Amino acid sequence: MTGAGVGAKMVGWVSSGAKAMAGEVVSPLAPMAAGAKAMGNLTRNAISDAHFLDDAQYEDESREIVDLLKSVQNSQKLEGLKRLIACISVGRDVAEFFPNVVVNVANTPFEVKNLVYIYLVRYAERRPDEALLSINTFQKDLSDTNPRIRALALRVMSSIRITATVPIVMLAIKKCALDTAVNVRKAAAHAVPKVYALDPTMQEELIENIDQMLGDRTPMVVASAVSAFIAVCPERLDLLHQHYRKLCRMMVDMDEWGQTHLASILLRYSRTQFCKVDTHLREPAAFGEDPTPLEQDAQAAAEKEKEEEKEDSDGDSDGDPTTLPKKVLTKNEGFYSDEDEEEEKKEEASARKGSKGRNKAADRSP
Repeated sequence: MTGAGVGAKMVGWVSSGAKAMAGEVVSPLAPMAAGAKAMGNLTRNAISDAHFLDDAQYEDESREIVDLLKSVQNSQKLEGLKRLIACISVGRDVAEFFPNVVVNVANTPFEVKNLVYIYLVRYAERRPDEALLSINTFQKDLSDTNPRIRALALRVMSSIRITATVPIVMLAIKKCALDTAVNVRKAAAHAVPKVYALDPTMQEELIENIDQMLGDRTPMVVASAVSAFIAVCPERLDLLHQHYRKLCRMMVDMDEWGQTHLASILLRYSRTQFCKVDTHLREPAAFGEDPTPLEQDAQAAAEKEKEEEKEDSDGDSDGDPTTLPKKVLTKNEGFYSDEDEEEEKKEEASARKGSKGRNKAADRSP
């Protein structure tokens, strides 16, 4: 224990003894609390001193980082990039190294290129002019064999806030939307809102890409497409007609953010596109209410059906009795059988013979 800690502990004991002599009730944990408070003060002072020490070290190390990034050896470049990523992880602004980092984007080793792209994704939006110098390298990396490199290249291209790059990024989105890798298609969906924010006149072409990605079979890609839908065309609910059932089934497999966005869209869709469901038709007059349009249509359909049934029944009663349904021709209330049909045929034949005999007798009479 340091001297300050021992002193704080002794001060706590002395103060506790003084309070006890004065007749006050003293908690047995009071000396420990006093010592912990003193140690906390020392720790805060040490942290603040280390902060100034880190700033001083950072100024010295910045020169070393520049030398490492300019080195011809990939191992030293990798070491310099690792130091930059470490500085980013603790919240430091290392945008000043952008020119020294962007020149290494054409480096062949995957480890170096991966860290370069991680750095560029963070700072390309703030340094668009310098990032534009390597746009040809980004386009070339869209055809890289590693899907992670392809996704990072598209992310960097969409982060360059220059209107002149919009046509190039649009071609990259169309290409990556058909990629076989899930991460690349997801990056294409994330690039759509960035292009729309930079150039809103590209909305119609972006809507075509969103419609295509909403039909994807992967929940991760569909979740990103839903986010792009909310940012670009939230009023175009007609795009969801052919994807509605699939979106409902896929919702359980999405992450929390995708489920939140999709739930809001499906809620608006169901409220605007579905009719009011009322399986038990009410009688509005009984409640003193005016019927709704849906109830009026249902009542009109029911009345029309009744009238058609009545017309059919009237037409059957006016025609030949032999054309009536078999159930009407039966004498009993039971089931209609083949024997009954045979008896009816015999009766009809005998009736025809009797009518022919009467007709012949009438012809012979003077």
